[in-house]
Amino acid sequence: MFWLFGKRKSTTPLFGPGKLHIPETLYRRMINHCNEERPLEACGLLMGQGGQTLSAYATDNQHRSPVIYKVDEHQLLEALHDIRSEQHGLIGIYHSHVKTAPVPSRTDIGQAYWPEVFYVIVSLAHRRPQVRAWRIVDGHVTEHQVVIQKLASGKWHDLRRAVRPRQAPDAARDIP
Repeated sequence: MFWLFGKRKSTTPLFGPGKLHIPETLYRRMINHCNEERPLEACGLLMGQGGQTLSAYATDNQHRSPVIYKVDEHQLLEALHDIRSEQHGLIGIYHSHVKTAPVPSRTDIGQAYWPEVFYVIVSLAHRRPQVRAWRIVDGHVTEHQVVIQKLASGKWHDLRRAVRPRQAPDAARDIP
């Protein structure tokens, strides 16, 4: 269980999938989640196989901060328990930058515990959200392409307790 909370070091770069595929419905919900949490940073999890996102989990930011995030530990365990039954894995962690570009900060790089996942940053600094994906291995940062799949779907799970969505759980708003 230590690997859930401790930093894992990798001695060699991982050569996993170079692209992160996200169904459009999950992409929109991820953006909506980030907007709902403003002015705090939002965070959540992407589950799937390879580079294919099959489900997403909106979680609380345990730090409740506009400049740093931490996925709520209880919600992390709940999501990991849920995905084991579906034989998926953690493929991404997303969070928002409320006032800055979607580029990993020093803090983001320092708390990148899983070199095998994509770190997805949603920037809300401009009218249109910007989304970029990164892999962070032993402090080395590489950008990876985000592919939004127009006709694909996935499962959305809202585990948040601190902030309740302002809309019905199944109603997806249009993002600008």
